[in-house]
Amino acid sequence: MTKKQNTSTLTSILAGGLAGASETVVTYPAEFVKTRRQLEVSRQGLKTPSSFSILRSTIKNHGISNIYAGCQTLATSNAIKSGVRFFSFETSKRYLTRVTSNTNTTGINVVSGLCAGITESVLVVTPGESLKTRVIHDASSGGNLGKQSLPRIISSVVKREGVLSLWKGLTPVLCKQATNSAVRFATFNAIRDRLRVAWPEKMGGTTATLVAGAGSGVLTVYASMPFDNIKTRMQSIGNKYTRMTSCAVHMAKTEGTKVFWKATTPRLVRLTLSSSITFMVYDKAVGLMNKLTEHSTELPGIKQLA
Repeated sequence: MTKKQNTSTLTSILAGGLAGASETVVTYPAEFVKTRRQLEVSRQGLKTPSSFSILRSTIKNHGISNIYAGCQTLATSNAIKSGVRFFSFETSKRYLTRVTSNTNTTGINVVSGLCAGITESVLVVTPGESLKTRVIHDASSGGNLGKQSLPRIISSVVKREGVLSLWKGLTPVLCKQATNSAVRFATFNAIRDRLRVAWPEKMGGTTATLVAGAGSGVLTVYASMPFDNIKTRMQSIGNKYTRMTSCAVHMAKTEGTKVFWKATTPRLVRLTLSSSITFMVYDKAVGLMNKLTEHSTELPGIKQLA
């Protein structure tokens, strides 16, 4: 690996981590509402709480800080996840471009996105989502799990359920993240490139990134929503299902097929915003780091050490 590639890899990890943490802090209330709605089991004749009523009752009964229950877990997870995602994506893309004669950039983006999704699911997303879901579930009944530090949360869950419980729901997470990454990266690049070609003056730089990020976020939500609902149920406190298919069949039989798109609106709000924020922060961070790197190599003495 050349020095240029090493710098690019480090930049991808740092910029991706910063992007992941930033979007989590901004969009977490929507994530909290989505998870709470997914944990509510639909019963015939009973109306499940709306997003607004969940926010209102949470603030009234437990304070506004409770809306951020599990935020530290997800922010840490997303910072690491985004670093792993962009590193995996860029590495896979460079490798596929080098070893294949395929000039179809969309196809390469899809395969690279799938590789990124699988990598981040196993290493980061499943444990992070598992902890976040338990914290929000615990907070809904007035528990204090979310008020503890991240190491204590992990220790508490592992002691109670075992270390493998952190990877509960791995299959739907793999399906969700692979779908997320493949759809998001492929549609983002396609939308951004077309916008820049169609309206080069109006869609330059940040504007194209924001619009393409929002558009890719919408498509990502509807494609992966069923996996997200199954994942949340499997990772909830007290859930006994260990297989995705068994959990999905039970949900469909007891609540109907609409349950797989439950809480789509708050997730749509979150991912539409997060896609735009993530790609914008990532692009800006990469640009800033590249400028700093170029500037540092021009300083006296630095060039000789490089």
